[in-house]
Amino acid sequence: MKNIILSNFHPVLVGKLFDQEKLNQYTKFLYYHFQNLPLSDSPASEIDGQEKVSFEFISNQVDKYSVSPESINCRQSIIFEEVEEFIENIMSITSPSEYHFPYGFEVNPENSFGPKIAVRMEWFKKKMGLVFDEFYSNTPSRPENLIHVTCSGYSSPSVAQEAVIERNWDTVQVTHSYHMGCYGAFPAIRTASSLICSSKNNGRADVVHTELLSAHLNLTEFSAANTMICSLFADGFIGYSLYEERAFMKDDTIKEKKGLRILAFHEVIIPDSLEDMSWDLGEYNFLMTLSKRVPVFIRKNIKAFLTTLCANADVNLEEQKSKMHFAIHPGGPKIIDYVIDAVGLLKEQAHWSYEVLRGYGNMSSATIPHVLNEIINDPNIKSGTKVVAMAFGPGLTATGLLLEKL
Repeated sequence: MKNIILSNFHPVLVGKLFDQEKLNQYTKFLYYHFQNLPLSDSPASEIDGQEKVSFEFISNQVDKYSVSPESINCRQSIIFEEVEEFIENIMSITSPSEYHFPYGFEVNPENSFGPKIAVRMEWFKKKMGLVFDEFYSNTPSRPENLIHVTCSGYSSPSVAQEAVIERNWDTVQVTHSYHMGCYGAFPAIRTASSLICSSKNNGRADVVHTELLSAHLNLTEFSAANTMICSLFADGFIGYSLYEERAFMKDDTIKEKKGLRILAFHEVIIPDSLEDMSWDLGEYNFLMTLSKRVPVFIRKNIKAFLTTLCANADVNLEEQKSKMHFAIHPGGPKIIDYVIDAVGLLKEQAHWSYEVLRGYGNMSSATIPHVLNEIINDPNIKSGTKVVAMAFGPGLTATGLLLEKL
């Protein structure tokens, strides 16, 4: 088995990072619009007598159920780019009638459920080529394999295939790793590792994540769960590379020999949890369900899961955990706390999970790569430190990596 190194991480900002407090306030305005929009087929008498949902009530509910600015400071939300000026000044706007809409969300009784899925996929196709342009401006040579990870937008040919065609990379093989949600980096890394191990040339494999989650905002469902979802998820983009270790060390084009050595993989589907998290196709957008039982499942199963992961590399979790660093996917502010509690860790050992959530929000599959990038570049985390990475998604799937910093 070849030793595989994760390195060359390049986060990409496609749009602006919006202040969380302002995004939550803008959500109130959009909710108010959709909750009070008359249905196009309603008789005039029903429209005239329709009882309005007050802005004050909506405001109080959003304040109660949204993720606070203390947990998430800012997020990327590209769909709101064209109303950026309005959002920047939103705290000074007092009337809910004075607001602007991004394309597809305009005031329109025929559009009472927001843009249809075809419009949202167009948003995805128009923007995502930029992620590949940015990544390959820092990584000019071609890989042997390119894996595209996303759960938020699809087209065929894909944006990854278009990126390869534009560069005349006729020998680069494209693999699509789609629709797994927050744990999507892990199957992609396993696939990339296997492709390198089967390669005669020890060829580099690149992984690029394009998560345009703002394309799936559902502002028509005024509920506690949807309010939390609208305030938690963010757009996120990142690329990185996997190398065979000897080739990595000998490659003179790689100036900084820093990264993470893969020691072990582990993945399970937690029993009796199929209905507790889903990410499905809808007529208007992708639809998420997230039950209150998910944190309970994680808390009950995480220690045994991580014990097995570490044992796959002959590492004793209980003996070594105090020396390790943990990259925990921040499915929400409490998820990191639950894992720390269940495993018996210090918060400092998951420092970068908290910081990435605070700085960017939950970017689905792109989140853990952002955390790993920070760990690689943190001078306080020494070479040789074991790093445990984990994420959870529909299934309920728990997946993890045991890594070693170099």
